[in-house]
Amino acid sequence: MSQSRAQLLDFRWLVDRCSSLLEMASPISPKQIEAIQQDLDRRVADSRDVDLRSVIDELIRMLKLQEYEWVEFPSVHALPMIGLLPVIGCQIVYGRTEEGMWLLEGANGSHQVAVIPEGSGFVTLHRHAVHDEHKPGFLSILRETFGSRKEVFVKAGIASILGNLFALITSFYSLQVYDRVIPTQGISTLIVLTVGMIMIMGVDMTVKLARGLIMEQYIKGVDHEIAHKIFQRLLGVRMDQFPPSVGSLASQIRSYEAIRGFVSSATLYVLTDAPFGLVFLLIIMAIAGPLVALVSLLFFVLAIIVGMAYRRRIEHHSRSSAGYANRKHGLLVDAVDGAEMIKASGAAWQMLGHWDQLNRHVVDDDAWIRHYSEVSVYLSSFMQQLSYVLMVATGAWLASTTNSLTTGGIVACSILSGRVLAPIGMLPGLIVQWGNARVSYENLEQFFSLETDNHGVTRPLSPETLRGLFQVSGLRFAYPGQNRAVSVDRLVIAPGEKVGILGVVGSGKSTLLKLMAGLYKPQEGQILLDGLDMHHISRHLLSAQLGYLQQHIRLFAGTLRDNLLLGISGAGDSRIMEASEATGLNHLISNHPKGLDLRIAEGGAGVSGGQKQLIALTRMMLSRPNIWLLDEPTASMDDGLEKRVITALGRAIAPEQTLVLVTHKPAMIGLVNRLIILTPNGIVMDGPRDQVLKRLQGGSAEPSKSDVQGGDA
Repeated sequence: MSQSRAQLLDFRWLVDRCSSLLEMASPISPKQIEAIQQDLDRRVADSRDVDLRSVIDELIRMLKLQEYEWVEFPSVHALPMIGLLPVIGCQIVYGRTEEGMWLLEGANGSHQVAVIPEGSGFVTLHRHAVHDEHKPGFLSILRETFGSRKEVFVKAGIASILGNLFALITSFYSLQVYDRVIPTQGISTLIVLTVGMIMIMGVDMTVKLARGLIMEQYIKGVDHEIAHKIFQRLLGVRMDQFPPSVGSLASQIRSYEAIRGFVSSATLYVLTDAPFGLVFLLIIMAIAGPLVALVSLLFFVLAIIVGMAYRRRIEHHSRSSAGYANRKHGLLVDAVDGAEMIKASGAAWQMLGHWDQLNRHVVDDDAWIRHYSEVSVYLSSFMQQLSYVLMVATGAWLASTTNSLTTGGIVACSILSGRVLAPIGMLPGLIVQWGNARVSYENLEQFFSLETDNHGVTRPLSPETLRGLFQVSGLRFAYPGQNRAVSVDRLVIAPGEKVGILGVVGSGKSTLLKLMAGLYKPQEGQILLDGLDMHHISRHLLSAQLGYLQQHIRLFAGTLRDNLLLGISGAGDSRIMEASEATGLNHLISNHPKGLDLRIAEGGAGVSGGQKQLIALTRMMLSRPNIWLLDEPTASMDDGLEKRVITALGRAIAPEQTLVLVTHKPAMIGLVNRLIILTPNGIVMDGPRDQVLKRLQGGSAEPSKSDVQGGDA
């Protein structure tokens, strides 16, 4: 398929989007991506047609995807797919609406099309099963990220080698001046040598600046890629896998910078600086003999022993410091988020005491790390000075008693001795970096071990539509360290049923709704949706067709429009205002001078609880789900607003759509035709709404067998 100038793809965007969808680190280096994009741009500038299909074929080979063939029409079961559409150009096809609209995403955003134009081509975007058996650990992310930038280390390594060679030339300059120029008073030779040395010093400075620029670009690229993959992984973690302390988790995720810094420093150290220490040692032996070289070798070995002696202690305190620092960050997040509760309850002194205790541990561990690092530095410096003194003394003794060493040789060897021990002087800093990097690596590996949505499923199922048939059997779920939260032996909800769930606090109503939304995975038993295991259905499809409204609404920093369109594409202002009219959110929009551009702070600060629920309900109506799971949708609303919302929900939820409603408000029960009474031990009543209400009012405590098992759906 040849494309004109207006239809060219943004190759950089396509690589990044494919890598994101496949949850993989791109094996394509930034240099390769840039070269392909430049070639595309060059062809456009020369008014030549470009065969985009061959470009995508090459991309698929680079990404090592499974066998494929181009087709003329997309298939829901093969999504996501890369598509080449006339006029529209290169797109990612990622879904299809109930109305039959294809969901497309391009470099300029998302949109929908009803009809696929003739002449289009599509190819599936899936990896080989062997690659998807396990989610990649953080180690594989590091290998791919740093492995794709080998040329950076090669360039930086060459710069380091040149720097060491220039240092070697400096010692030879001293040797020539003392042994040739001064005895013969060769001023012209001195001028030539000095001018040459100044030129070499200028080149040395240029090489060092170039190395700095190379490493700066490398650090920016690594930081961006690793941060992208870590955040992508975070968004994919299944909700029941999240640790209790979100602040601690956030602190662990941020710690990848320590790993990047250590890998960069250690790689150049091992590949260039340390080996050159041995090269300089051999040159000292060639100039002054084995006795003088033995002095440097002795202190070389002693410096390594001293540095390694402190490694375990520094690593121990680094691990301890990181643990307390993570807990400290978690406490900070809790204090900021719960500042109102702290003030109202007068608990500031308790929070402050906890903060001081954690901070004291962090400060103490950091002090010990600094102490061991400083002692190691001081010892290394002392040994460098002692090595210099003993080398000069040994050289002077040889020069005085034999003819094997000259004054110039002594000066040259003394300069080189500093270069021999210079890599050892870097050890204390590397050891501290190693301690921090190892702790960070362990934290991130632990984070990457958390199960994700569709964990272990090679190719999640993507049925064209979800009808809303729920079949629950033998369900058991409990939060870590707590008693069982949900226990349901059997529950069937038919497509189109409107079901209400009632129960006392702690009976597991909200948790059951999360399990039915696929946010949690049952620890025992199974939940089937339309006959498919919830865990096997694509998370993207569930999010698109299953609307879940949680009890505690959290908004995100941005505008009101941003929050209403969260995860929604193709909804214009007219649709937003139509949904807002139905829910009553239009009053907030019209009464604020900025309207839909009203700024919302992190977490929704500045917006009332009722307004948060209105925003979330309006967003759900805009998303038009087939299945509605609502958890206390009007808990923070007054009676008037609640009535309006009930009317809006009654009109929005079609007869064929499934509704599961958790509520404690009698007015909301009018939306359902079936009631389930849930307790911590399971379902105790299940039947038609009016029948269950009558039994509750009559005080019947022994439900019938049919009540417990539910309807025949």
